[in-house]
Amino acid sequence: MVSPAASRVGIRNNSMRRELLYFGLIALFGLLILPFLVYLAGEFSLGPYEGGLLAFLGSLYGAFFTLKPSAWALLLGPYLLFWAIRLLTRPIRRARTGG
Repeated sequence: MVSPAASRVGIRNNSMRRELLYFGLIALFGLLILPFLVYLAGEFSLGPYEGGLLAFLGSLYGAFFTLKPSAWALLLGPYLLFWAIRLLTRPIRRARTGG
């Protein structure tokens, strides 16, 4: 038989693992796929980027590693959007589950 405290720890560990999985998957999308989509959107709407794709990626990741807020907002924006949607839909999810 499992004590209530041990049960809560297990639930907390599962929640933490699930949250880390969400963060990892969404962060990978933001770091690896989103920059290419932004580059393509810029190419189609604004024209060629001076220096091409590698110059764009170098500039973006350079800004990210020098802690520029705009680069962090772009690359981690998908996770922030995910959290905003979760917070906005929380009352709906709670009403559906009865809790």
